Amino acid sequence: MTEQDKSVRLLKGRTAFMFIHGIGQQNPFETVDFFTQNFLKYFDKQNLSFKLEHLIAKGRLSTGSVWTESFVRLNSTDNDQDWVIDVHEFYWAANTENKISVPEILQWAEQTLDGTIKFYNRQENKALLDALLFNSNRKKVFKYRLRSLTILLRIFNLIYPVLRTIIWLILLFLGPFLRGRFLQSAWKLSKQLITPPLVNFIGDIAIYSITDQKSPYRKIRQQILTESVTLLKAILKDKGANYDQVILAGHSLGSCIAYDTLNLLCIDASFAHDHNTSLLLNKIKGLITFGSPLDKIAFFFREVAQEGQYIRQRILEHLNSFRVKSEFSLQSQYLANNPVVYKLDQVRWVNYYHLKDPISGHLDYYENLDNVEMKYQASWGDQGHQGYWFNSSFYEDIADRFLYVSNQDGESGVCATRLQ
Repeated sequence: MTEQDKSVRLLKGRTAFMFIHGIGQQNPFETVDFFTQNFLKYFDKQNLSFKLEHLIAKGRLSTGSVWTESFVRLNSTDNDQDWVIDVHEFYWAANTENKISVPEILQWAEQTLDGTIKFYNRQENKALLDALLFNSNRKKVFKYRLRSLTILLRIFNLIYPVLRTIIWLILLFLGPFLRGRFLQSAWKLSKQLITPPLVNFIGDIAIYSITDQKSPYRKIRQQILTESVTLLKAILKDKGANYDQVILAGHSLGSCIAYDTLNLLCIDASFAHDHNTSLLLNKIKGLITFGSPLDKIAFFFREVAQEGQYIRQRILEHLNSFRVKSEFSLQSQYLANNPVVYKLDQVRWVNYYHLKDPISGHLDYYENLDNVEMKYQASWGDQGHQGYWFNSSFYEDIADRFLYVSNQDGESGVCATRLQ
């Protein structure tokens, strides 16, 4: 749609954003702070009169215990305009903080890479491998980077305990002469000094992506998803807010949690007696993923069956098939009907990625979504991965897609006010 075709107007209605943060040492309300501050800057440019409020709501965790949720609300100070934008946050970093050791992370990474190579080298998966390697970027990753990364991990796993011991001994010897941050446990400090930051970030991914039901970390993943679903349902059911649309947004690993949350809601709604969940799903209008590793998670970390277990493989695919392209499923004459009914056709999925972001990318594993390449200036690595939060065009595009309507839309019951 060109600028001549688009009549930019503020949608009259009640919108809730539920943001899910990504990997790293996150603090509560940082996600709300980043998003809201930049939306305020965007609204200032539109010459909108609005106010910002901090609100609280009483909720219940999946365990039944009561907790207080804090969120922020933007609404108009103009009585002629009736719109509300609430920004909620699902905070999960505390669940994974310092829960897994460096040797365990390295062992997990090596096993995952080795298992991925073996799975896609099976004769029965040749068609699936050909579909994946049709993408030139994936071909490079699979043929070159994957095996190289496996070798590097094995080398680092061997030298890690030796290097840490050497650093520990040096810190003990220099202890009387050190100051500041060095005045702490030499053993703990040796871990901080010798461990690359990337390994700590991988720890979050390792815990969340472990699929072995016997692993103690599996419970952490289940807890994260259970609480995410609980919060989303509470937002959908909030009679006081009475939202017209709820938009789920996730950065980095948070995008995977957002996707899995919707997938679980669809499973809940698939039970014949769960009519209420089906009605709630109609309020979910958007899924925003940015800096998302969903393709990489599907490629490397998805749960797969052992060779020959085609029934188990189909069951796993059915339980994780929200908008997955059919060509990435096992071709079999058995179990063709999926018992999970995905009732989220109304959800507009937008994926933002940047070429200098090593985590994200164009999502090719899924269908019915818009891939949007961001063009902000950034160096490869963390700048590329975090740059979405600071880019004004990111917020403008979200607003255009979810908060404004055009003359051609003609949605019933929607009253709009033209922006200057």
